[in-house]
Amino acid sequence: MGKRKSISHRVKRILLGLSLTAVIITAVVAVISMMLIRNRVVQDSKELGDSATDIAASSLTAQMEQNRMNVADSRAEYAGAQLNRISGFITSLKNNIEFIYANPERYGPVPVLPPDKKNAGKYVMMRDLQNESIKIDDIKEEMELLGNMDSSFSSIIDVAGGEIATMYMGLECGVMISYDKYSQLADPGPGKESYFDFTERPWYTSAKESGDIVFSDTYMDDYGRGLTISCSAPFYKPNGEFAGVISMDILIDDLLQSIINLQSTDGSYVMLVEQDGDIIASPFMEKDDENFENILTDESSEMGQVADKILSGVSGIAKTDQGVYYSYAEIGMTDWTLVIYIPAESIGDPVNLIKETIQSGTNATLLSINSTIRYTIVALLLVIFFIIVGVLSVSGKFSDRIIRPLIALRDDVMIISGGDLTHQAKIIDNDEVGDLAAAFNDMSSSLTKYIDNLTKVTAEKERIGAELNVATQIQADMLPRTFPPFPERTGEFDLYASMDPAKEVGGDFYDFFLIDDDHIGLVMADVSGKGVPAALFMVIAKTLIKNRALLGGTPSEVLEYANDQLCEGNEAELFVTVWMAIIEISTGKGVAANAGHEHPVIRRKDGAFELSIYRHSPAVATMEGIPFKQHEFELHPGDSLFVYTDGVPEATDANNELYGTDRLLEALNSEPDADVKRRLEIVKASVDGFVGDAPQFDDLTMLAFDYYGKK
Repeated sequence: MGKRKSISHRVKRILLGLSLTAVIITAVVAVISMMLIRNRVVQDSKELGDSATDIAASSLTAQMEQNRMNVADSRAEYAGAQLNRISGFITSLKNNIEFIYANPERYGPVPVLPPDKKNAGKYVMMRDLQNESIKIDDIKEEMELLGNMDSSFSSIIDVAGGEIATMYMGLECGVMISYDKYSQLADPGPGKESYFDFTERPWYTSAKESGDIVFSDTYMDDYGRGLTISCSAPFYKPNGEFAGVISMDILIDDLLQSIINLQSTDGSYVMLVEQDGDIIASPFMEKDDENFENILTDESSEMGQVADKILSGVSGIAKTDQGVYYSYAEIGMTDWTLVIYIPAESIGDPVNLIKETIQSGTNATLLSINSTIRYTIVALLLVIFFIIVGVLSVSGKFSDRIIRPLIALRDDVMIISGGDLTHQAKIIDNDEVGDLAAAFNDMSSSLTKYIDNLTKVTAEKERIGAELNVATQIQADMLPRTFPPFPERTGEFDLYASMDPAKEVGGDFYDFFLIDDDHIGLVMADVSGKGVPAALFMVIAKTLIKNRALLGGTPSEVLEYANDQLCEGNEAELFVTVWMAIIEISTGKGVAANAGHEHPVIRRKDGAFELSIYRHSPAVATMEGIPFKQHEFELHPGDSLFVYTDGVPEATDANNELYGTDRLLEALNSEPDADVKRRLEIVKASVDGFVGDAPQFDDLTMLAFDYYGKK
């Protein structure tokens, strides 16, 4: 170790060295800067101006593109709202029809006649038969019941105005009921029926297949009323049987015009494009124009270059080789896409203007920088000079000021480290050294308290550890662990059970015992709570259940007895879920009761494991005097039972996802013919693989029982 040097001496040397270094470096930098900084700053300023121009232009372009995309989205939302209004009409009619089917006693018969030209110009109900094989007498009752829809159709016409051309119901029984004012167009003549096979029409088949509201493609109305779209929905009888389709034809010229009407001064305009590429609406189309332009026809055209993006089904904006933009958005409930044509200059002109503005400002700034740099260098040299002078003058006083509190703190710390924890370090200044002295004082106080508390904490941990060890031992010793448990009966049945405890002691238990030579009892249970109380409650519950079962009786009687006994003095309000079964070995007939426990799993010979689901009774010890339900079942040779506690399906991985009964059944069915012990090993391995490194919060308790029959 070299010669000792005080901190004061080191501080003085450091300050002096820093001062001299600063003078030398500053002198060198000043000289070099005089020659280089002017050109460098001018060059950087020009590059900065060019970069700012590019960034501003890019940001403005992105902002304007986003604005145009927002316009397309808002227009598409408006169109979707209009179509949703039409969907609401058809939903209302569907609900009214199904209400009539559900309440026929509220309605009288309303005749529906064939079309009659005398009703021309009036909204009336009229019928068309699917074909000549349909007999009126066969469909009369259902047809005249739905004749009561006249008022519902009339209300829709009043609300919708002239946009609805016609409404009609196609019934699965073979008749179509229409509601419009064009009777003269379908009049078959006096005493004749009108025939129309509606079951092959797209509006009928698409709604029937989808089971939901559907919109058709647009088409020109057959009677010259304009561009039309059909909205259809299936309706069903109260028993869920498909009954038919309700549909309406909507004249949508006004709707399309309101969508494409865009007030613009830059040459932008709106179009509507169907999924097949047809432009069905634009400001340049006549109302009755049936010759739709298709954007997929010419891939080299402006729209053809971006047709794939427009028809992709998502919102966006695309730029053509000519600089033209197209923003687009899908309209919900249809296969339409709203497209806005944006001329190149509507985005390019503002961008060019901001570029020119930034460039002009950059040039003016460069002139100012040249003059400012010269004055800055001179001022910097003067400041450095005065800083060095000041540092040299105060370095001695500064070092003494720093060292004095440190020396005092060193002396105090040596006293404390010698074992005198009652000594308090002096706090000279309210600074970092003062904070350090206060920290040493806090440390002394904390060490004193820690030593006092350490003995208490250690004793408490030892007591808790002993208590948990006792509870764990109680739980393990109470469970039967010799397998096979009845070796002389292995030809009639086989069983295996296991309980893998969690880190914290719980109350899971299983049990099995011969009630007499021809009856075996099986029990699977889970006590609420943890620790010694749960373990002791488990001991009492297990003892009560087994002792009562050995006296004879059904599972429900056993659980009712155990419930009443456990409710007495149950101040901790613990309870236990129990599955219990008593099986007659000679016949396989059994009786089971489930008190709030997990559903058992059963497998028939050569079949798959599946849950046996039935209604449960409340858990045992929840309320005194309650009855417990039981049900009978029968096992055949080769059948298997699997019961478990909630620690299996509720095992949780690191993502808080539950193992669940689906994974349990999958594990059991991976080796359906495995023996009882192997079966439990398979489930345990499956749970462990699912949980991974996540901690086990609950016991894993399982019991497998294979029935072979009386030999």
